[in-house]
Amino acid sequence: MLCVRAPGRVNLIGEHTDYNDGYVLPVAISLETRVYAQPRTDALCHIYSETLDEQHVLNLADLPPPEQLPDGFIRYVAGVAAMLQQHAGRTLTGVDAAICSGLPLGAGLSSSAALEAAFAVLWDALDDLRLERLTLAQLCQQAEHRYAGVRCGLMDQAASLLGQAGRALFLDTRTHAMQHVPLPPDWAIVVADTGKPRALAESDYNLRRAQCEQAVVALQGVLGEAVVALRDVSPEQGALYLPLLEEPARRRARHVVGENARVLAFLTALRHADTAQVRALMLASHASLRDDYEVSCAELDAMVEACLQAGAIGARMTGAGFGGACLALVERAHLERFLTDAERRYRARAAYEPRFYACDAAAGASLCPVEI
Repeated sequence: MLCVRAPGRVNLIGEHTDYNDGYVLPVAISLETRVYAQPRTDALCHIYSETLDEQHVLNLADLPPPEQLPDGFIRYVAGVAAMLQQHAGRTLTGVDAAICSGLPLGAGLSSSAALEAAFAVLWDALDDLRLERLTLAQLCQQAEHRYAGVRCGLMDQAASLLGQAGRALFLDTRTHAMQHVPLPPDWAIVVADTGKPRALAESDYNLRRAQCEQAVVALQGVLGEAVVALRDVSPEQGALYLPLLEEPARRRARHVVGENARVLAFLTALRHADTAQVRALMLASHASLRDDYEVSCAELDAMVEACLQAGAIGARMTGAGFGGACLALVERAHLERFLTDAERRYRARAAYEPRFYACDAAAGASLCPVEI
């Protein structure tokens, strides 16, 4: 019997930049998914989700195309298997597996990426593939593209596979250069789930990406082919040329250009534990996501306000948007008071049932001892 744990993630800053070749700063968190698996002697997989109480069967020797699979978690598992088999050039080992998740679904904490990471690590170990963690993250990203139909960036999979305890992961999604940045030990990470299920449909997510690509094409007309993605537009160029774009591409591009600059500024603020600058950058990020990228909602805005009034260092929505969770950074000495006060303030503003999770920055996906 093998056990693999894979963490969810929150993103300190750098939202919707990863599929624009930009910068991100996620943290793998101590809320995680676990997969318990017994290898088989054939290519069949019997996979059960304890959270959803669903079971599915896959034949790794004859994987169906995505359109023949039911919606839900099995698409992610099948996608990982397909990408690994294509990369390795052989059929993987069948398993009897049970999935147990401590990640709240619909909160924007990347439960799908954690599931992908867990099965990638599982088959990497079972079949002695010896793949680099970055390669596993890229294959999981392709699985989500092809089998879930979401053209996501690399951030979620990279965070779940490459995170380090006590550190945030600064990732350049174009060059794949990365740094593990220590978090101030007296700061706690709080996931403040609004209770409103994340409702950014695949079509909405892909539409935002298409609008960014439209902005790139328009900017190439004035800045030339050096602009491959919005990552290539400096804030100074943005101030000059973004007003030439049509709406809503102009506002989508303004968010991405500004957010990339905020990530770089946040790195400096984090290294100096500069609470005033961290707060200002998180608030600017949330405002941009709300007004320019239009992926916030009344509940997310109410939660950010509740967290700030309860004494958070900073707060912003995290994840794809339209529901789900906010991220708050809180001084550990005031954590209990913050949790009580933020919940009270949010309940006075919204009809949904909130949930708060105080988290630590966790290590990336790994094999772990089987608990008997």
